[in-house]
Amino acid sequence: MTATSDVLVFSKRSTGGVRILAGMLREEGMRPVLVSADPDDMNRDSCDAHVVVDWDRAGLPELVAAVDAAGVVPAAVVNLVEPLIGWQIRTARHYGLPGGEPGREVLTSKALVRGEMRRLGLSALPFAAGPAGSFPVGSVTEFPVIVKPSLDSGASRLVRLAHGPGDLSRHLGDIAAKTTPELEVVVERYIEGTEFSIDGPVLDGRFRALFCVEKTQHDERRHHDAGLRISPPPSAHVRRGVEETVEDISALCTALDLAGGWLHVEGRVPPDGRSELVEINPRPGGGLHRTATLRTCGVDPVRAIVQAALGGEQAKGLADTARNTELLALLPFEVDRIGQVTGATPIEEIKAIPGVVDGYQFDRFEVLTLDQENFFTEALITAETVAGLGEVADRVRAAFRYEMAEETHDR
Repeated sequence: MTATSDVLVFSKRSTGGVRILAGMLREEGMRPVLVSADPDDMNRDSCDAHVVVDWDRAGLPELVAAVDAAGVVPAAVVNLVEPLIGWQIRTARHYGLPGGEPGREVLTSKALVRGEMRRLGLSALPFAAGPAGSFPVGSVTEFPVIVKPSLDSGASRLVRLAHGPGDLSRHLGDIAAKTTPELEVVVERYIEGTEFSIDGPVLDGRFRALFCVEKTQHDERRHHDAGLRISPPPSAHVRRGVEETVEDISALCTALDLAGGWLHVEGRVPPDGRSELVEINPRPGGGLHRTATLRTCGVDPVRAIVQAALGGEQAKGLADTARNTELLALLPFEVDRIGQVTGATPIEEIKAIPGVVDGYQFDRFEVLTLDQENFFTEALITAETVAGLGEVADRVRAAFRYEMAEETHDR
């Protein structure tokens, strides 16, 4: 740690948990400095200084010049925005700060992760990567396949399932039209099975599972999270898949020489086969994952990220942590049409339903595209059994309503 107390907090389109991070940093005696593209950023007053950088057009020299011009001397870089992870790594490396390891760059690209997993003998999943506008469709001989951006694909952005060459060609054209023909995509064999996620820290090169979720009602058509996501996983084959994936990711982290950080890992496992990685996100899971991890493990993933960025001792506490036995489920609600939500059942009414222990709701949520997940309300529920979770979920669904334009939709 240097003598300075300035910490860069990255944000894009006003996301990134800026206000939460600013409060945590002040508790640590640090000075939060917002870095974003908008001079009038809604979160600028929550930080002690504001550096403006055009994320889409600038490069690292421009960021460094803007930081210098503001009289800021960074002691750490903190970021919760997936598209800015590469920026975070390069900035940390430039200033010689934690989080700048060269191996961490691999985690910013789904294609690089797939390639490294194959090189290490941890995956035999067929895949190929290339520009969306010129991808050789004829080179894919095994269907169905998933096609998705290799970079900047949070919230299941532009994920497509193709059952044949015609599907694949249409999806690639659609992705190229909505982004750029040069956008790198990954085309990989569709993994049959049950999807799950794992959240936890990397401790001296090993990945530790703290909060695991079985996606019991995953939307296989749009490949969005949906319905009950249950923790701990109730299915034996999913629990086995979690164990296999933890070992695979630990081997990957060791090979990349990653000493710390936090990962949100997604995988799939068939009832009678081995698990396969879907993707790795070097950040905590979204929505209520943070709340659920705190409730079951006593660990705040965001605070763990802050401590890692500051170079503090976090390993011992995280290594000794164990998940309690409480059965939980996350129940999200997604808007499935373009427009603004003008009204909804208040979250306090949802939280008053027996079995609901927490929740959130975005006010006047606006959907600009259906090419990604658009969750605006989520409930955290508990029960003694999986069947009990289903009963609580049914009561929540029956009570919840939202309005868009002048139409009312029941969910």
